[in-house]
Amino acid sequence: MLEIVGDTGKCAPALLQFDANLLRPDTSVLQWKWDFGNGQSDTTANPFTQYYFIPAGQTSYLARLVIMDTADCTDTAYHIIYVEDNCYIAVPSAFTPNGDGLNDYLYPANAYKATNLLFRVYNRAGQVVFETNNPFIGWDGTYRGTAQPMDVYAYTLDATFFDGTKTRRKGDITLIR
Repeated sequence: MLEIVGDTGKCAPALLQFDANLLRPDTSVLQWKWDFGNGQSDTTANPFTQYYFIPAGQTSYLARLVIMDTADCTDTAYHIIYVEDNCYIAVPSAFTPNGDGLNDYLYPANAYKATNLLFRVYNRAGQVVFETNNPFIGWDGTYRGTAQPMDVYAYTLDATFFDGTKTRRKGDITLIR
């Protein structure tokens, strides 16, 4: 049994690298047949990076890998790739880190689409109270373990996308307690 490992969402055009995780690593694979769903195919274990665009309303692609082992057994794995026609990174104007499970963290939405990211939050004195380059780590409203007061904070966001396009944004965020 096998599975295809790859990214499941990128802004278009997306560049994806595929890998096959064999769930039985002792299997001797004789034949690899990749169909990436984008008109390309490959017969190697480590295929080239694939490009995905969005033609006329298409928002997903179906990639398929068929392998055959030394016992002439075959297995097939499928992977759906969702491609979004939008690289916009949104930053909320407020958040409420009160532990209720709603809006407890502040992070730039859709920032996972950037290949290089720097998100910073500043207090009124201009001191950086939060900084990350990981789009999945958000600010919890604390600085060095101390809850920060309800106030308006500034942010800067610098991001680079796969095609070299850069974006720089700045704005205000309200921390509500």
